[in-house]
Amino acid sequence: MSKALKVGLIGAGGIAGTHIGYLKKIPDVEVVALCDVREEAARKTAEKFEVPKVFSSYKDILKLKDVDAVSVCTPNYFHAEPTIAALKAGKHVMCEKPMAMNTAEAKKMRDTAKRLRKLLMMHFNMRYMTTAATLKPIIDTGALGRIYHVTTTYTRRDGYPRPGSWFGQKAQSGGGPLIDLGVHRIDLALWLIGYPKPVAAFGGVYDLLAREKLKGIKFDCEDFSAAMIRFADGCTMYCVASWDGHEKAGGCTMSIRGTDGAIFEEGAELTLCRKEFGVPTACVLAPQQPKESPQQHFVDCILSGKQPGPSAEHGVTVMKILDAIYASARTGREARIR
Repeated sequence: MSKALKVGLIGAGGIAGTHIGYLKKIPDVEVVALCDVREEAARKTAEKFEVPKVFSSYKDILKLKDVDAVSVCTPNYFHAEPTIAALKAGKHVMCEKPMAMNTAEAKKMRDTAKRLRKLLMMHFNMRYMTTAATLKPIIDTGALGRIYHVTTTYTRRDGYPRPGSWFGQKAQSGGGPLIDLGVHRIDLALWLIGYPKPVAAFGGVYDLLAREKLKGIKFDCEDFSAAMIRFADGCTMYCVASWDGHEKAGGCTMSIRGTDGAIFEEGAELTLCRKEFGVPTACVLAPQQPKESPQQHFVDCILSGKQPGPSAEHGVTVMKILDAIYASARTGREARIR
């Protein structure tokens, strides 16, 4: 590895700009190449962020011997192929969420990284935001006691991403808001409570509003999802994700309930509720700022050789849950998770 860590970007969509922006803030890291099948889009992004090399194929980036790592910022259906190819080319990989289209693809990605001893990190970026930075240290002290139930939501009042694009086409996205938004909240909640083993899920997905609102537009995903997930330790989780649903106001909420207390996220406000000397108390928590970005963590892991927090194994676990929820929605029965 050369003195500066050299990184390439596979995919030039909007999220690629976020990756590049954070990477450029890290000392001794250079973003040296960018590719997208839409070569004009790649050139515009490269020009905006001063990335020197531009290609229309990810294979050209993987041929660059001085590229140490890549960020995969492509649509969902094209996560597995370039990730596996990059790992085989000797590159470390950060992959956008969701990990893949299904659990089978995710396992291939995980197993390839493990076999080749390369880092594969998921871009579960909600772990690097204020809510996570504030709540994780408190929960890790055991302040809530035994955690037995979590609710988490990510909803939009009217937030279909680019109607007519790949986001709303199941063959390319894998699904709607559950795999787009719910994936974030499921990972965050699991990480906060220690990633218990999921054993089953029951859920439903709906497209009732989209049928009317998106008439004439290619769209075959859900616009609303709701699910209950059970874990081996007895904990349960309720998750709602939607792009549309007559919401009073969209956004994220969460509650984490334990035997000794509970935490509530409502907008920007985080509240810890406990009993002190038998008296119920509610304390609004002072927000803590994250100490690093996902990209900083990725780089640190490469340089130190440690495994990333948002691991490939966590990515596979989340994919198992998503697959089970969609399976339950199809059958109307609880789906087991193995």
